[in-house]
Amino acid sequence: MSGTPRYDRRVPDTSASPTLDLQLTWRGTFGRVRVFDDRVTAETSYERDGLTAVPMDEVDGWRVGPCDFDAVCVEFVTPDDTYRVLLDTSDERLAELALRRVLGTPLPQES
Repeated sequence: MSGTPRYDRRVPDTSASPTLDLQLTWRGTFGRVRVFDDRVTAETSYERDGLTAVPMDEVDGWRVGPCDFDAVCVEFVTPDDTYRVLLDTSDERLAELALRRVLGTPLPQES
């Protein structure tokens, strides 16, 4: 074996650029979803005391749906909380396709 360290594929390369980076500042709140080949990161200040990173390792499911007439929410559901990340309505379909590719099938819409 050479002296060159081997890359462990189980550890995500945090220096990699996202394949999709969506963000929105809306009525004093901030939301961002970054989609990489192997993971998703998200942060939101919507319905929060400050900017909060979504704990993606705790997420049981996700869905995209309307929040208001001019914004959509990506909801990341954990056992203890639901994190809502606001995005522009024009980004809804793109976000859904990218998230589905990495996270799998979304949860059904709440009625």
